[in-house]
Amino acid sequence: MILRHRTLAILVLPLLLSACWWQAEDDQGIGTETYNVILPQDGKAVHPKYGKETWFAYGAMNGVGEAVANGVAQAYLFEGGAYNLSLQLNMQIAKDGTFYEGWLKTESGQMLSLGHLSNHFGDVRHQLQFESTEDFSGDLQVVVTLEKDDGNPLPSKEIIAEGVLKPTKR
Repeated sequence: MILRHRTLAILVLPLLLSACWWQAEDDQGIGTETYNVILPQDGKAVHPKYGKETWFAYGAMNGVGEAVANGVAQAYLFEGGAYNLSLQLNMQIAKDGTFYEGWLKTESGQMLSLGHLSNHFGDVRHQLQFESTEDFSGDLQVVVTLEKDDGNPLPSKEIIAEGVLKPTKR
């Protein structure tokens, strides 16, 4: 009986954790952590602060060229006007002096930084959470680049992975 409960916990825990969005915030120099949980309601995601989703898209992420990478990107637009994009990507750990950065290619061709991908476990799993009050639902191309840690805010030409978000009615 104990074995069944442990097996159930091992199966359910990753699903619960994948529903949590972790975002570190700095409150006047004091580090705090917040968790933006998106819960399903009538087949749609519900954000505790921004309400029910009005738009949803997802897409597979794949390695480019010689880069070995795979994962998924998901984006939501909520009633309260928030846009959220989450990215989970499996790829090798970036070498010292480099990091991975996510980008959204806008309709005008500009590259909008989504931020640096995090690697909390020291293995191939990388993630990124991006939130904005601006509606980016028309921008569907997601790109991940390998960046040198040199302070240059422009995207490098070394694209590691890319994918296209597919809007989906739910």
